[in-house]
Amino acid sequence: MNRYNILVGCPRERERAARSEVRYFIGDLLDDPRLKVHLTHISGLIACKTSLDPFEVVHRLREFALENPFQFRFAIKFIPLEICVPTDIEQIKDAVDRLCEKIGKDETFRVTVRSRHSDLRTMDVVTEAASRIDRKVNLDNPDKTVWIEIVGKWTGVSVLVPEEDILSIMTMRDDMY
Repeated sequence: MNRYNILVGCPRERERAARSEVRYFIGDLLDDPRLKVHLTHISGLIACKTSLDPFEVVHRLREFALENPFQFRFAIKFIPLEICVPTDIEQIKDAVDRLCEKIGKDETFRVTVRSRHSDLRTMDVVTEAASRIDRKVNLDNPDKTVWIEIVGKWTGVSVLVPEEDILSIMTMRDDMY
């Protein structure tokens, strides 16, 4: 099920324009001829499968965006996904188990869940995921975030530092002014 490794946010009803931008940014600019870009059934979300490291893609796009923030008109948020699983609490917990070693013994964490078109309750997912990690929780300023994106029947899970590993063009533009 590891179909996707980057989730891209865009304005609603602008998915096709965002898909073209993603093909340019990742396919052409970062030179990934095997890039696959799929529209999801959720307005404002595109799922991608790159042959490149998804974290490296986001970091390189951040560098490009710092110099060219207004090149990003439609593809405005990039989130790397490390593991994709069917949307099932047991499968999500297994994914968290596989990734929790990325959180150092002396590091703190939090769990962030973005859920769309799912019957799973967000707090249930947070509670179950957090119970798998034997580290100290810090909701305000964690060292790492277990990021869980539920998109209907599939779920992406990553352990990341949001300020570094998620590219939000709108936040970046706000910081410029």
